[in-house]
Amino acid sequence: MVLVAGCVATPGEESSEDAGESRDGVQVCASGPTVKGIDVSFYQENVDWAKVKGAGYKFAIARVSDGIHYPDDKFQKNWAGIQQQGLIRGAYQFFRPAQNVTTQADMMVSAVGKLGDGDLPAVIDVESADGQSSAVIVGKIKTWLSVVEKGTGKKPIIYAAMGFWDTLSGTAELKAYDLWVANYGVSCPHLPATWNGWKLWQYTDSGAVPGVLGGVDTNRFNGTFEQLVAYAGQTAAATKAMEVAWTRASDGSYTFTTAAPASVSRVAYWVDGYPIGGAEKSAGAKLAADYEFSTEKAERKLVVKGYDANDKEIARAVGLLDVTAGTAIFVRQTGKQQYEIGLERAPAEVAGLEVSADGYVLIDGVTGQKKSPRLAVESTFNKLGPRTFALTTFNADGSKRGTLYRTFTLE
Repeated sequence: MVLVAGCVATPGEESSEDAGESRDGVQVCASGPTVKGIDVSFYQENVDWAKVKGAGYKFAIARVSDGIHYPDDKFQKNWAGIQQQGLIRGAYQFFRPAQNVTTQADMMVSAVGKLGDGDLPAVIDVESADGQSSAVIVGKIKTWLSVVEKGTGKKPIIYAAMGFWDTLSGTAELKAYDLWVANYGVSCPHLPATWNGWKLWQYTDSGAVPGVLGGVDTNRFNGTFEQLVAYAGQTAAATKAMEVAWTRASDGSYTFTTAAPASVSRVAYWVDGYPIGGAEKSAGAKLAADYEFSTEKAERKLVVKGYDANDKEIARAVGLLDVTAGTAIFVRQTGKQQYEIGLERAPAEVAGLEVSADGYVLIDGVTGQKKSPRLAVESTFNKLGPRTFALTTFNADGSKRGTLYRTFTLE
């Protein structure tokens, strides 16, 4: 949203009378950790979603339209790009009370369809009276909420700021809807009178975010990342685990393969947030893709996404690889919460490998040994998230050669 204190909106633009001001009212801080996100429209032009994700932002909300007459020509590109990067995504519509409410609601439903795992509820952005009475505005909001909930399958969110919202009467029933509050220049947001809590908080319209041109609306979700994922209806059970592997040829090129569930029709391979190829199930059970890196580099993150026949992401695998001709460390997912950590192209003198995670020595699930002669250790992890691995190598006589370290986030 473009939120400028005291401005009047011209066609195709948006305004808010007080989002950037701190006023009297109930001030509510987050209940605990928060998660960063942004919201965008065509004003941000072409967003580099890989860079947004790389900067630590976990969700993004894109504008569908400003009323009926100004559909956002960047919406579909943003909607697809957000999902492609594995971010939680959402959509909002700037609401025009003077325009046909059903047509506006239908535009939202048509743009997003039935919302699925990883999709936030649709948002109605209420900032302008458009010359309408309070009774008309509130009545139309209720209609929009009803139509969009039925069409998208999720109960919508209301975006509001105190100054305008509190001029409306008859909003008590709307308390049942989650609030996305706009309030700038404060440590915790002041809420419209209807609510005593918030789900999202837009705290600035001038955030500096890698991958986004100029200042951008920056937000926080009230909760942990796990709670955000749950709120978007995306649970661990919704994404199946896959096994990923790779080999390096003598010319330095790589072949990536994936063992995927039968329901996966195709996979896409990503390294450090950039697509490097993909494969259809019809091309072979291993879903192989070849790629040659332009530069040698250690600690490159690999993500494999599996899609069903409807092109919905249903499976995932991750890994870490050192793109180097010499000794390389790897971490690769082999199943649900199961990973293999080891060495590639190790010197011939290396006869054993011991791997510890956060100081705890792992037992290789293949050989049953702590000191694995196959120079790899496979283990099932109860604790996911960032783990620090120490890889200690040994000579044939049992003497220690050295230790290498890697930190990788298990998913």
